[in-house]
Amino acid sequence: MAIISSPRTIGVCGIGQIGLALGLACWRSGYRVWLYGRNPQKLESARQDLAKMDQWMASEFPGKTLHYGELVYTSDLGPIDREADLVVEGIAEDMAVKVGLWEALASAAARGAILCSTTSGLSISEMGKLSGFPAQVIGTRFWNPPHLMPLVEVVVGAGTAEETVQTSMRFCRHIGKEPVRVNIDAPGFIGNRMLHAMWREAISIVERGIASAEDVDTVAKMTFGLRLPVVGPLENMDLVGLDLVHTIHSYLLADLSANHGPGQLLNELVRKGQLGMKSGSGFYDWSKRAPATLIEARDRQIARELKRLREEKHAPDLGDDKPD
Repeated sequence: MAIISSPRTIGVCGIGQIGLALGLACWRSGYRVWLYGRNPQKLESARQDLAKMDQWMASEFPGKTLHYGELVYTSDLGPIDREADLVVEGIAEDMAVKVGLWEALASAAARGAILCSTTSGLSISEMGKLSGFPAQVIGTRFWNPPHLMPLVEVVVGAGTAEETVQTSMRFCRHIGKEPVRVNIDAPGFIGNRMLHAMWREAISIVERGIASAEDVDTVAKMTFGLRLPVVGPLENMDLVGLDLVHTIHSYLLADLSANHGPGQLLNELVRKGQLGMKSGSGFYDWSKRAPATLIEARDRQIARELKRLREEKHAPDLGDDKPD
């Protein structure tokens, strides 16, 4: 059985934020898309949400010639099983649920379809093994908000075929994303390993009374956050000089958090039900803040930075060609 190398019909499973964003990206770049949601009642609201997202993208990035494909909403997996060349899932972050989906798409797998998981940390190797289609299962970790963030971590499982990797990376580029290859299926892949290391230390700083949550966030936003779009951490170390980095590490690392589990402050907040924005409080009192305003500001900042990166050829854009 040959793995499909030039996908034309894409199945997107899940109508949450990830699924809608992926459906939009595939549709805007010329693919025929089946967008699956198991609840028929939610499909209409998903249709409206996707239309709003498309309008927002058109207003933020005007003047781009797009080759819209065909977008079909469905609550039946049958068309995806029969027709899809590549399937991307954006469903619950549960191994059994994801494996169950791949098992339900056995006909697609038998035809050589590629099966992409957007998991943020589950083992792709284990997922491929349990599904019975290890050569075709691959990780495509899109970052939130996925309609804007350009990067995709392409995670190679122990049994993933090289053709699956190459086709998946071409697919990501065609929908305007920048794929990076994750050679080892390590927990958290690349981005989450770095992000959660920073989060662990941020929590520790507040827990130890070194600084307030507000000041920790201000430091991140007003220092290294400003240069990260252009200078990555390893580039920054080379610019600083590795001898100086070595000196700083010799005294600083011993004082950083080395927790191998959630820190005391995080445990306490979760125990009290202070879960962040969704519960009204966490590190901040969200009854006194406007989450929608913050999210809108976040998205517009990402859009501004993405425009600049594209102008300077540091970030991908949608391809001008239609799918092969």
